[in-house]
Order: sequence, then C-alpha cells, then structure tokens
Amino acid sequence: MNNKVLSVQDAVFPAHPFSGLLAIGRERDWRLHDMFPALGLNAEGTPPEDVRISYAQARESLLQARHHGGADLGILSGARKSLPALGAMASGMLAQATLSEAMYFGLEYQLIAGAMVQLQLEPGEHTSVLTARALFDDSELQDFLDADHLATAINVSRALCGATLQIDKVELRGNRQASRSVAENFFGCPVVYGADVSRVIVSNKVLDTFLINPDPDLAANSKMRCDAELAAVGLTGRQSLLHKLVGLQCDYRSVPELASALGISERSLHRLLAREGCSYFQIAESLRMEKARHYLRNTDMSLDDIAAQLHYSDSRSFRRAFKRAVNLTPSEFRSFILDE
Repeated sequence: MNNKVLSVQDAVFPAHPFSGLLAIGRERDWRLHDMFPALGLNAEGTPPEDVRISYAQARESLLQARHHGGADLGILSGARKSLPALGAMASGMLAQATLSEAMYFGLEYQLIAGAMVQLQLEPGEHTSVLTARALFDDSELQDFLDADHLATAINVSRALCGATLQIDKVELRGNRQASRSVAENFFGCPVVYGADVSRVIVSNKVLDTFLINPDPDLAANSKMRCDAELAAVGLTGRQSLLHKLVGLQCDYRSVPELASALGISERSLHRLLAREGCSYFQIAESLRMEKARHYLRNTDMSLDDIAAQLHYSDSRSFRRAFKRAVNLTPSEFRSFILDE
C-alpha cells in the first residue's frame, strides 16, 4: 500500500500551480528566488518547464507568499491562471463537446496540473457543486489553496465558454479577513465566508454550454497523453493518505480498523501518519465537525441526535468537542447562522 500513497515528500508537482503567484510577485518586486528556491527560477523569475517539487517544498514557499500577499491572495492568484497553466490536460479540455465534459476531463487529470487540493464536481437535479477537498492535512494553507484552485477552475471555465459564465453562489472556508468584494468581483455572484467546505454552485444549464471546437480525435489523443504523463511521474492510481483515510470514513473507525482496511499493520499506519504530518485524531475530529456544522446549519436535529449520529457518547461530549473546535457552542453556532 505504501507505494500507492501520494506523499508530501514526492517531487511530483510541476510549476503550473505557481504561475499566478509568480506573476503577482514580479509585479510587487518580491524576492522570488528566495521565496521559491526549489523552483530553480531564472533571472526573469521563470521556472524551467520540467521542474517538479514536493508539497513539503511548495508549502514553505506558499506560506511566505501568503504572508506577503495578504488574505485575498488565493483569489488573486487563481484569477491569473487559465488554460496555459494546466499543462497537457488543457488541449483535452478544449476538445470536449460541453463545459461539463471539459470539467470532468480536467478533474480526472488534475494532478497533471499540480492540483494541491482535490476538486470534485457533485451533480444535482438543477445545480451542481464544485467542491474543494484537502489533499494533505494542512490547516494553515487549506483556505488559501481552496480559494486559489476554485478561482483557477472558474477562470478556465470562462476561457472555455466565455467570460459571461454565470455562477449561482460561492462558499469559502475560514478566512473572514479576506475582502468579500474581491471575491464577489471575481466570481460575479454572492460569496459567503466561513463555510464548512469551499464550493462553487452552478446551474446545470451552464454546465451544458456547448464548446466551440469539439474534436473527438484530439480529445482521445489528449487522454492518451495525460495517461502517459501520469504514468511517467508515477501518479497513476496514487492517492494521498488523507484522501484514503477520508474515503474509509476514519471518523467512524479506530486505528486498528483503518490499518486492517488499508492492508497494513498499526505500526506501519502510525509511521505513515508521522511521515505525512497527519494526526489521526485531528483528521477524524475535523470530519466530525464538518458534519456537525452541516447538521446545525441545514437541519433541525437535536443535539442528542447529532451526538449519536457522530458517535459521541452523549450530547455533553459533543458540545465540548464543538466548542473546542469552533469556539462557539452548538446552540450559539445555530443562532449565529439564523442571524446571518
């Protein structure tokens, strides 16, 4: 199982994801060579085409950039990236018949473009939701990465079918210090901060928009190229440890149960968690809190029922855990949501 885990130490991320930050940094005279040492920038601040770095290397650079760029940097960075920043999968997206097909193609091969979060398109009856899920356990950067990647996805969609792309609503995690006007000016719709999960909500009619140059032969050829690139860098079938644990519903399972499901020993799982900088307790608790906020926000379930649903021993244990994570009691959170 170990060789199938995408690690924070694996040098598989190309320079594409940094193009927006590098453009902003050049305009603002940041010390880019010091900020992004692993990219091997030339005198003009441009990385070589074949460079690949690990998430651990990228993380230090991204933290520095966020410190210099402020709370709106995720939106501003994503707004600078479009099809040329997506590498080999760009031609495959352009060759699809509809925006929906292009998005699904892009999501299938998002690791080629250096995606550092997992974007997922969840279809509904009238609207669909583009959701950002963590690839690695990194609470310091998650809000920035969510905003950057969702903004990139929308910028790419506009390049595919026109700047008039209509979005219903955007919900972003965390950072209430960010300027709502910056986000709303970019997305062109209401934006809510402090969401459980970062997401873009769009009408299915928009996703059904026809693209101007569908080319089945080019689409098939691009798919072959993308598959070959995934294989060449060792990414075929790879998932991060966090993604595997979330998929196994680790908030409902013990460490021995997870180790058994992964086909490894408890000791090996603990070593993997340590190597990836993951905390089993924090991951499980984060998933519970995400579900708790959903129940409090969208249902009238009692605290006793929510506690039971999330496998807490009683409502008192749930209240303590929620207060510790959110700095509000469940009742205060529910009242706050109603007052918004």
